[in-house]
Amino acid sequence: MTMLVTVLGATGKTGALIVGELLGRGATVRGAVRRPAALEEVRARGADAVLADLRAETEELAEALAGSDVVINAAAASDPQPGLAEAVDRDGAINAVRAAQKAGITRFVQVSSLFADRPDEGPEFLHRVLRAKQISDQALVESGMGWTILRPGGLTDDPGTGLVRLANRLDIAPGTPRTVPRADVAAVAAAALDEPSSLDRAFDLTSGDTPIADALAAPAGA
Repeated sequence: MTMLVTVLGATGKTGALIVGELLGRGATVRGAVRRPAALEEVRARGADAVLADLRAETEELAEALAGSDVVINAAAASDPQPGLAEAVDRDGAINAVRAAQKAGITRFVQVSSLFADRPDEGPEFLHRVLRAKQISDQALVESGMGWTILRPGGLTDDPGTGLVRLANRLDIAPGTPRTVPRADVAAVAAAALDEPSSLDRAFDLTSGDTPIADALAAPAGA
């Protein structure tokens, strides 16, 4: 994998794992962080680092993203409190999409959430977050960039298994898995960059029994 990938939210629990996964695959990685104190944390992992606030002016954010082949947005509101989801998961994510367009970037991967395409079916306490993500996901789809949207279920800190359920829309029946290790989400995000069939597709993602490469390569609708 020879490309420069900028990861937004690079010091978050999922973003940090994405950085590590990309580095392990041979990508050049730029970790974008909001706080100056986090720059050295990113560099210590072997990635370049840049300051980039999703709520900055679009032009300023575009400068931070310039030169990237791909942007992966793993930034997310830390909790569903009023206003934060709208600021980060909706407005901030839309700003990132617009900044990437302005910077001439052609590929964008967004880490969204299970039920973001159908917020009212998700847990009631997450409805605000899911609606925010639904709007920014749609902005990405309409952006003209090549896009991939990952909608993982509840994120855990368990070790990754490399085995997932992945489909345009999963049947989340009672008793079926609704969670997935962050490590597996990171592995899917990185692997999607090498899988042509992941382009311009959105995936629900939970733990399962299919190897990641096979799951990504499955036909649309699978």
